[in-house]
Parts: sequence; C-alpha cells; structure tokens
Amino acid sequence: MKIVLHAGFHKTGTTTVQNALKTNRSTLAPEIHILLKNDLTGLIGATKGYSSSLDPLDLALISFETAQVAQTLRDHHAVIISAESLCGHIPGRDNIRDYAAAPEILRCITGAINQTLPQAELTVALTVRPASDWLLSCYTQHLRASRMRSTADEYLDEFADCANLDEMARLIADAVSPTPTLVYDALASRRHRLGLLDSLLDIVQYPATKRSALAPVADANIGPSPAQLAALLEVNRSAQSQKDVLAARQRLIKGTT
Repeated sequence: MKIVLHAGFHKTGTTTVQNALKTNRSTLAPEIHILLKNDLTGLIGATKGYSSSLDPLDLALISFETAQVAQTLRDHHAVIISAESLCGHIPGRDNIRDYAAAPEILRCITGAINQTLPQAELTVALTVRPASDWLLSCYTQHLRASRMRSTADEYLDEFADCANLDEMARLIADAVSPTPTLVYDALASRRHRLGLLDSLLDIVQYPATKRSALAPVADANIGPSPAQLAALLEVNRSAQSQKDVLAARQRLIKGTT
C-alpha cells in the first residue's frame, strides 16, 4: 500500500489540488482512495487544537485520531490524503504566528500511520511558494475571513520572519524521517496538465496512460482585486457589528456591492 500525506502548506494551491481530487474521485476510485478535509474532521480538530495549545494531551489526541483514520485504510491499494490544516492553523490566525507546531504534528501523524499500517509506504508531500507571494496570499485570506485591520505592508513587515516555507519543509522532513518528504513548488506545478495532482499520482505510481481520462480543474481561490481588498479593509476597520461585517464581506467577495 502506498499512502501520500499532502499536508500543506496553506495558500500553496492546496484548494486547487483538492478540487482536482474531488472532481476525479470516481475515476480514481478503483485504484486510489482519497481523503480530504471533510473526511478528517476529528484529526484536523486535533491538529488545530495542538497548534494553538502545544499541550501534550492534544498531541496524544492527534495520535488517536490518526490511528482511527489509518484503521479504515487497510483494504486500499493506494491512498492520497490532502488537507492543509494537517499542519495546524494558518499562521496569522488565532494568535498563531508561524508553523512552529507543524514538525511535531506531522511526526505524530506519520508515527501513528506507520505504527498502524507497518507495511504501508508512506510519503509526506508539501507544497511551497516564494515568501512574499505567500505572505500576500495569507493576508488576503485573513482579510476575507477575519477582522484583519492591518494594511498589507504592515502584515508583511510583521510576519516576514515567518515565511520561509522551504526551511519549515526541511524541519518537517527531519521530524518525520525516515518517512520520506517530497517538496513541490506550487507555481511550477501549474505547468502540468493536472497541476500538482500529476505529482501526487507519480508517488502512488498511477499510470500515465490512464491520466488522459482525468479532468483538469481551474486554479481556485483567485484573489480579490485591489479595489476589493481596500473595501474589505475598510469594512474590517469600521464600527459595524461583527454580524454586519460578515455580511458586508460576503457581498464584497461575491461582487454584489
């Protein structure tokens, strides 16, 4: 059995590859079992909990939840798991500054999978992008999903020292060793017809001859325009109630105002 654990990072094309997995799920199903964030609610709750608390009890819960998931995989030939929150909260949310908790989280997850399924060939896959692009994408996400009041420049200055995804990927690779870790450039992956999905399929050795039957998907989470970003910041900084701010943001995101 081959298992791919695609665990992030946030804002590195994860939604796009998950959409591709979802779109092609039935075609891949005879040979590849797919697990996405909605299939992993207990485990993701535990990873987010630990990234906030760093409490050993939450780490133990990660091991338990992972083992529960792994038990369901015994009868599958190949498995692809993709959920960016498997490395914890997105930095900048809920007082989480960086991915400092991610190496321990993924050490715990890979350990539980290897213990539950000792014959499985497990590979960790991570996607990265340049620091400045990644920070701006995170800022946009926070502006849309939380009451972010900082300007883009303020946010980039504050989190500039937390944006080296290549270094974090190295720390994760060290933490999960001897389980192998493969790191992919999110932007370079766009050159492939199926995007990052092609790389994940390579890991599980899905034949290239069968891939013409798979449907490519468009890039997801295309960012708002500069005018929309300015309007979102204005809404977040307003004196409106949280309920009204949520409604106003939704209208802006949908382009109805």
